[in-house]
Amino acid sequence: MNRSLTRRVIRAWDRTPRSAHPYTHLVAVELTFPEHTFADAPDFWSPGPGFAELLPGSWLCDNGDGTWTGVVAGVGPKELPGADGGPWAEEEVWTVTSADRDVFAHLDDKPHRITWTLGRADVEILREPYAAHPQAAVDDYWHEFYRRFGFRPDRHPDGRYTLTLACAPNSRQGTTRRLTLACGWLMRELGARASVCHVTDPGAREYITPPPVALADTVACRATR
Repeated sequence: MNRSLTRRVIRAWDRTPRSAHPYTHLVAVELTFPEHTFADAPDFWSPGPGFAELLPGSWLCDNGDGTWTGVVAGVGPKELPGADGGPWAEEEVWTVTSADRDVFAHLDDKPHRITWTLGRADVEILREPYAAHPQAAVDDYWHEFYRRFGFRPDRHPDGRYTLTLACAPNSRQGTTRRLTLACGWLMRELGARASVCHVTDPGAREYITPPPVALADTVACRATR
């Protein structure tokens, strides 16, 4: 299995252009996991119809009336009053509705900043305990999974779980060995199927290491333990 994967990755590597920006062209491996791999995972929770998940535990909905509603799970504690007005000691779930779109600017990056809305007269805030919330069970499961395997898979609307790892041919981090090592380990451990391809991102920005490349290194480290 590893020899076949290595051959496919090397063929893709040989066909991948070397560009001025090291992350414009990537050799990518999409791993698809069988249904039984996550059979014990809790059902994913959503605040309701129309909500898009921006990050695990962070959602946004356009209400269609000029307002938006954002939901963030697992917020706090912070140096603010708790939901009951006393000291904030436990994590909470915040549901915030506002006509100011800027209120939700950080939901896809630093969703905990939703607490900056506290005290504003133009927002409606609902605060609930997090410990008994359905999202807490989801977060606990994937936290433990991440600690063991070093990643959290993407979940598609059709129920598939996938993970994409990649390397950049002309970057210092680019190496087929780490990519195939990480993918081969996940194929053995979790029964994943691998699809190798060449990915082009003509709008690649200037960053040091894109997530798929860094993740390949993270998973490869676990594979050698």
